[in-house]
Amino acid sequence: MAFMAKALFPVTSELAINKRRLLRDLNAISRIGIGDHGSVTRLVFSIKELRSRQLLIHLMRQAGLKIHVDRIGNIFARWNGHNPKAPAVLAGSHLDTVVQGGKFDGPVGVIGALEALRTLKENKVPLRCPVEVVCFVGEESSRFGYSTLGSSLVAGEVQIEDLTHAVDAHGTKLEDILASMGIYRDNLASLTRDPSTIKAYLELHIEQGPILETKGKKIGLVTSIAAPTRFKAVFTGQADHSGTTPMEMRKDALVAAAKLITYIEEVCREFSAVEKGRIVGTVGAMKIEPGVMNAVPGKVELSIDIRSITAEAKDRVASQVKDRAAEIARARDIDVEILPIREELPVPLNEELLLLTKHICDQNGIAYEVMPSGAGHDAMQMAKITRAAMIFVPSKRGISHNPSEWTEPEDICLGSQVLLETMIRLANDEG
Repeated sequence: MAFMAKALFPVTSELAINKRRLLRDLNAISRIGIGDHGSVTRLVFSIKELRSRQLLIHLMRQAGLKIHVDRIGNIFARWNGHNPKAPAVLAGSHLDTVVQGGKFDGPVGVIGALEALRTLKENKVPLRCPVEVVCFVGEESSRFGYSTLGSSLVAGEVQIEDLTHAVDAHGTKLEDILASMGIYRDNLASLTRDPSTIKAYLELHIEQGPILETKGKKIGLVTSIAAPTRFKAVFTGQADHSGTTPMEMRKDALVAAAKLITYIEEVCREFSAVEKGRIVGTVGAMKIEPGVMNAVPGKVELSIDIRSITAEAKDRVASQVKDRAAEIARARDIDVEILPIREELPVPLNEELLLLTKHICDQNGIAYEVMPSGAGHDAMQMAKITRAAMIFVPSKRGISHNPSEWTEPEDICLGSQVLLETMIRLANDEG
């Protein structure tokens, strides 16, 4: 891998991003959806999430970029290079958040990419091919249990069966929202982007873990992305009066669910000891019916997320959890139903791009760590249709999806500078 270019198209850059502007725009986005204790909530397709996308479009227009918004709301802002018809280098992330999340998960990658592109355009840097900033919708699974929605549609990875059980806490179906945008089961493929139009995809992101801070490294270069198996376990017993139903006669769905929750923790701890931390399991949401103090719970729905960077470990644990759910139901004479949400495979990222980002860090004396990502990202979908790379910046104490989420401004700016350099190298690479 040479990543060489003729003199007209620079291989290296002495450009510097506008740190003040970058942090100003990042703060502006973070104020949309802000709540108690500095938490941020912008669920996909909510008014607040839409407002954040509108602000982003405003910033892109100010920069004089050519903007395209597809039917689901993915935003692409483009600056054409020497050859507008050449495959483009894409960089971006997402703006939606979890409930009461932090300020940096997603927006760092979007605003960092926008700042890099503004710097290129303002300085009239000659580039062989177009560069684009992309903001994907629905990266977080907090509303529907379905993650990386926008990038999955662009990559052609959304399957009809994936949408069946995607319902939010208020009973709103993801399929109904998509239908309101003219997106139906029979035209999902219409949002897919031709891979031949993309040269590479880059994503700047906070680490969401403690490794970089612990090791004193400023940049993380990602080798692979862990993938989830997500499903719901629905226990159905019998709702009864809490005062008149003897303990031995109860069919308490919540007790059954509690036993499964405990088992998930136990089996993941056991596997983690063997697999060296490569398997995690979470019950992140639960619905209880009838959900009142004086009634035995008759129905409980658990939302379960099993993740690993190895498909074998993930599949084994998910299978054991499902088997254990059936065993618990039989032992308590109640019913259980497993409703699949999404099944994904861990995704390796491009080795050539990893070498390129390592070279850039080495040239600039930046301490970096080569590492996998335990969290999912839009890059895992884009990697299925193009070369993809991720650049991490440190998270204080590894905290994420939490109001205490924090990344130092200087680290954000450094990550954006590495992203800028990588975009230039890729755009001017003749290979």
